[in-house]
Amino acid sequence: MENLKIKALSIEGESKNPIQSLWRNVLIVALEDAIGKGFRCYGMSDRNYYNSARAYFTEPNADFKAVCTFAGFDHEYIRMKATQYFRKEQDGRAKR
Repeated sequence: MENLKIKALSIEGESKNPIQSLWRNVLIVALEDAIGKGFRCYGMSDRNYYNSARAYFTEPNADFKAVCTFAGFDHEYIRMKATQYFRKEQDGRAKR
């Protein structure tokens, strides 16, 4: 998961932007949900919850694109990296 982790703090050479940090943290929480580290939804099965959380990253949607834009990231790149990680995890090759 280290290579997928999104840094909420400013990247070297980048001035700190509190709004951008907020949106980066939104992505971090969504990613934690998708890998099963975050909050549990008691209204649906774990499998449905993870599938829903992963779909946020893997299926094109305007909300994801907006959050990535506000965070200062390319939504297509984040989607590609998340999809690669989820595939590796399914194959048992991902490191947490």
